[in-house]
Amino acid sequence: MADKKKILLIDDDPDYLAQARIVLESGGYEVETAACGKDGVARFAEVKPDLAIIDMMMESYCEGFAAVDRIRELPGGQVPLILLSAVDVQGPYQSYAPSEQSAKVDLVLQKPIKAKDLLRHVGDLLR
Repeated sequence: MADKKKILLIDDDPDYLAQARIVLESGGYEVETAACGKDGVARFAEVKPDLAIIDMMMESYCEGFAAVDRIRELPGGQVPLILLSAVDVQGPYQSYAPSEQSAKVDLVLQKPIKAKDLLRHVGDLLR
């Protein structure tokens, strides 16, 4: 049996973490979670996921962006990253200027996202 791809979810909304875990596990993925950006970066270093899904705004406006920057600096931090937001992604995301080390996120999605769409996007990025 092939190893399951590992996904890290970083979000301060426990309901979203629970729902996204169910969706991703139903798609055959192993799922790890973290409830804030700081813990997410630490979990990333520990579990070395194949992909991470990060909420844009958690405790602070830029917490998701800061997590992206720190993850990109880690060994193995060049995996696909999806940034999620419950606000209009054109405003906040367009005003974000990634640091030189962070490269970029691979995809920005707006919440709520349908389960089938999330699985499709994750599958596309993990091919």
